[in-house]
Amino acid sequence: MAERPDLLDDASTPPRPDITAVVRELVEEAVTQGISPASPQADPAVARLTARCALAAGRPDDAQLRSWLLHRLEAANDPRRDRYFQLLAVVNGWPAPEPVVPVIDWSVQALRVRTDR
Repeated sequence: MAERPDLLDDASTPPRPDITAVVRELVEEAVTQGISPASPQADPAVARLTARCALAAGRPDDAQLRSWLLHRLEAANDPRRDRYFQLLAVVNGWPAPEPVVPVIDWSVQALRVRTDR
């Protein structure tokens, strides 16, 4: 099977949770605890995140996967996204969503540090 950096988005595979939902689930605790993304204390959260993505893609947790994930999170890291969902909640009478930018920012920083190593 040829390696495909976009495998997590391949329409022929079963649906997967949105990458931002996965990030929130796996790193929110580290963000809440104030763990620096560059510190060794962040390693377990980063390892859980990359392991989950590797499992979903059916490929090793390697530099190529981490590079793909970093690129994907950088693209998703738009503060307008949080504002859009806040406005959508107001219009539809839904509870205000928790912002996702802090966990994505943290994840991007943590992946950059570990990708540069």
